[in-house]
Amino acid sequence: MSTGRYLLVLTRDEPVPALSAAALGTLTGRLAGWVSTLRRWRLLAGVGVGAVPADGPVRGCVLVTATDLCAARRLAASCPVGPVVVVPMRDRDGWDGDG
Repeated sequence: MSTGRYLLVLTRDEPVPALSAAALGTLTGRLAGWVSTLRRWRLLAGVGVGAVPADGPVRGCVLVTATDLCAARRLAASCPVGPVVVVPMRDRDGWDGDG
């Protein structure tokens, strides 16, 4: 079974809301748990953060390994913050792992 790599880009549609310390801690914990799960399943290949200050649409990204685009989309759907855009990555020969 072949696998490909996919960039899961965490985006925001609206300005960053003001969160209480408790809400921010809860969200941070959920996101850290999600990344930890990807790592435990050996699906996590890399991470990136958005620009600082966080005034653009990109929050950050994770590079994951998945069997196909559908599996990558399921991983994106499991993210506790959304929306998440899935971008297939290609190697130097243009192969993206989807056949």
